[in-house]
Amino acid sequence: MRHPTTAAALAPLVLLVLSAGGCGTGGVVLDGAPVASPYDGPMSAPVSHADQAGVRERSGAAALALECDGRPWDGGGADYDSGLAEVADSPDAALSTWFDQDPVGHLPTTGYRAERADGDRVLLSYDVGERTRVAVVVHDGVRDFRGETGWGVEAWAQCDVSELPAEVSDALGLEVWTDADGRRVPTDRVGSRPGPEHCDWQDITFLETGGREYLRDVDGELAALTAGRFAADATLPAGARDTGWSRDGRRLWLAGDAAYLVSTEEPEDVERWPASTEPIGCA
Repeated sequence: MRHPTTAAALAPLVLLVLSAGGCGTGGVVLDGAPVASPYDGPMSAPVSHADQAGVRERSGAAALALECDGRPWDGGGADYDSGLAEVADSPDAALSTWFDQDPVGHLPTTGYRAERADGDRVLLSYDVGERTRVAVVVHDGVRDFRGETGWGVEAWAQCDVSELPAEVSDALGLEVWTDADGRRVPTDRVGSRPGPEHCDWQDITFLETGGREYLRDVDGELAALTAGRFAADATLPAGARDTGWSRDGRRLWLAGDAAYLVSTEEPEDVERWPASTEPIGCA
């Protein structure tokens, strides 16, 4: 449980962080109202780099600072050893530099607040409805590949993308579905996204649910890796299962080796998205 902290006590922290980093760094850290009940747990915790480490294990104190509706979704640290990121001279600049040099594609890059400072560590949080959905712990003691020591990202953690505002997840290219009551469905149940631009797959939509992947591949570019081809004018098969999930005016049904996207306005308008037959990756 978080314990209330007075605005008077937290205001100097926010002023310090922003004046050190400069509020002109793309608005990464906001000069807004102080957090009413800041995180009061450990600011430092072990971070595992093991291949099989779970989100909590690899996210250290950042995972402890989250206030998710579900489980922590992703997290880790930053790579200062290989040359992907450089340390900075303030907490705000450390976050901005990390976003520029070693980006994580599913994190919002603006709208963070300085939630708490503790010695040489600062917790920067992205809040939705006064609850922390993304937490980043920055540390004044990180050493980078140049041999420089300064402020750097020690650990970060994130709630499921469905817990971000729709305009934010959409801007990140992460497509969140809604259930029959209009609630956003966690992406570990269903989610879709456009393919990566660096492989020229941005016109292909990848949908994942129930451990399977389905493709809206209009031109059949990856048809050799799917169970049949995309069909813009399909028929919903008997026995298809209605998931109850919708997005962009289409409802998702599943049958055999395909997903069927049925128009909520014109039920005879059905698209068939074939399932992949093997994992599809893009180097």
